[in-house]
Parts: sequence; C-alpha cells; structure tokens
Amino acid sequence: MKEIRGKALRNGYTTGSAASAAAVAAYRQSAAPVRLHLPGGGQLTVPILRLLPDGAVVIKDGGDDPDVTTGCEVVVRLRRNPGPPGPADYQEVAGDLRLTVRGGPGVGMVTRPGLAVPVGRSAINPAPRRMLAENLAAVGCRGEWLVEISVPDGAEIAEKTLNPRLGIVGGISILGRSGIVRPYSHAAYAATVALQLRSCGVNRMPVAALVTGNRTAAAVLRDFPELTPDAVVRIGDFIAVGVRAARTAGLPRLLVGCMAGKLFKYACGETNTHAHRCRMNLGRLREFGLETPGVSPESLETMGELAARIPESCYRRILAELLPRATAVLQEWAGPETRVEVVLYGDDGKRWG
Repeated sequence: MKEIRGKALRNGYTTGSAASAAAVAAYRQSAAPVRLHLPGGGQLTVPILRLLPDGAVVIKDGGDDPDVTTGCEVVVRLRRNPGPPGPADYQEVAGDLRLTVRGGPGVGMVTRPGLAVPVGRSAINPAPRRMLAENLAAVGCRGEWLVEISVPDGAEIAEKTLNPRLGIVGGISILGRSGIVRPYSHAAYAATVALQLRSCGVNRMPVAALVTGNRTAAAVLRDFPELTPDAVVRIGDFIAVGVRAARTAGLPRLLVGCMAGKLFKYACGETNTHAHRCRMNLGRLREFGLETPGVSPESLETMGELAARIPESCYRRILAELLPRATAVLQEWAGPETRVEVVLYGDDGKRWG
C-alpha cells in the first residue's frame, strides 16, 4: 500500500489469485482466509466468500485500481482423478501434483493468435496456472486433480473489457503475473512516480530506470548492475509523467524498460498507455513507412498478434524501426540534460536486439 498526501492507495489481487485461493479453500474445505505464495515471492492473504460441496468462491478485489472485474465472483470446483484433459484445458505439474486447469462458464476462449495462450484454449494465463498448481501442492494436494474456474456474469463483464477486440470470446481472462493488483491506473499513482524520481535526484543517483511492471523491473536489475532497487521506478502507464519527472529531478541518465506493445505506443507519442485511454492503432505503422506483408495492420489489436501473422524477420525489422522512434519521443520529453535509453524486452524477459 502506498501513501500519497495522506491518502492510502489500496492494493488488490488478481483473478489468478482469486482462483488460487478458492482452489486451496476447496481442497481444505475451509472458509478461513487463504495465505498464497506469490509467483514473484512474498505472500498474500485472500478472504473466502463461501464454500461449495466441491469448491469455493472468492470475490475479486482490484483495490483502488479501476477494474471492471472488481466485485465479480470467481468460482472454483475441484475434482480428483478427472480423466483425460479436454482440448481447451491445460496441464500443470508441481511436485507430486498433476493438475488439469479448465475454464468454465464466464471464462473466455482465445480465438486469435498473439496472446499469452494459444488459439482454442481457455483464457487462463501461464502465471495463474502455475500459481494454482504450486499453492495446491504447498497444502498437500497430490495425485491427479481438475480445477475448473468459472465467473458468473463473466461474459457480460468481458464486454466492458478489451477481450472482444483481442479475440477472446465468451468471458473474462484469468490474469496476474504477480498476483497483486497495484493501482497503476489510478491518477494519484502519478504522484508516487514523481516522488520516487525526485528522491533519486536528491540522492544524486547517476541512473534510474522506468519500468512497466515486475518482469521489466527484474530484467533491468539483471542487465544493468549499476542500478540499485531504489532507482527502479514502476510507472505502469504513466510514461510521460515518469520521463518529465526524471527531467525535473535532474537525472543524467534514464533507462526505460518496456515490451513491444508499450514501445509502439511510445513511438506514437502517447503520454498515457493505459489500454482504455490509448487503444492500439497498428494502422499507424503505415505512417511510419513500415510494411506488414500479407496483413492489414488495421485488422490487428496487439503487437503479439502482429508477430504471429508476419515473418519473424519482418517483425524484427519493425521493432528495429520503432526503437529509435520511441527513444526520440521520450528524449524530447526528457530534455537535453537527461539521456534516455529505451531497453526492449520479450515476453520471456530476455533483452531484444
């Protein structure tokens, strides 16, 4: 939880954490709050709404982050010895546990390439699946089990998200790389970004890094040993706020760690990259003189989908063109006294280029 001018911004938890807590409660058949082990380390306590004869229910709570899934019920049913997995299912292994993970009603189905899960599978991302298996194994679950996740009203809730545009139909996604929802999208979070960078300047740090989340934070700390953890500032979508705050703080060098989707938006000059404020408009690749052979960029919704539709060599050429464009935009915001370096990462956390 962060404090800004006397107001505390409350963290929440992801749909993936809600599902994991419900699964543990179902296994234990206890409505006591569940203490989860998180993918990036640390723990999180999640309350249980109620038990079912074969499952449990958790209310998703996004904290102070504006999120249409906050308040929805995440229902998990747990069954032993489920038989062969279906075509949309996943299988996870943790210790002696072999877990089939299935999306039920209200969980979307992926119909377009380029997302974190393949076409034809339930929209349950890799990190939540691992968290499910690892937390069940941690409380003694062994053998073969099935977890089915459903979200009552998930199809209706999904219409208020970007899922239909991304090709996810029939429900919401089960998400969450870290398990925690931090209020990056809340306007007040911009003040924390400025405060952190001001502190970097006051302490005469020679370099700071702006990152969009946990993966890029870990990656820049790995790749730039001159950075200290205090110099890595999670900006979420507030790219212009972060760069301009670094300028005001008088920082001589600024790293910006990002992935391809953010890189494209930076190259377009977007000051806030939140998906609901700044939708991906890949048609702008034409304005940059970049070709997408055999594909109309206007028909695509994500850089991941673009990567899946064109040859790898063409995609790499596009990234190579976008990188200096994005750097030039951010450098203009930073001014002449702060040198900006944009560092691009893939979904696997490896540095591109």
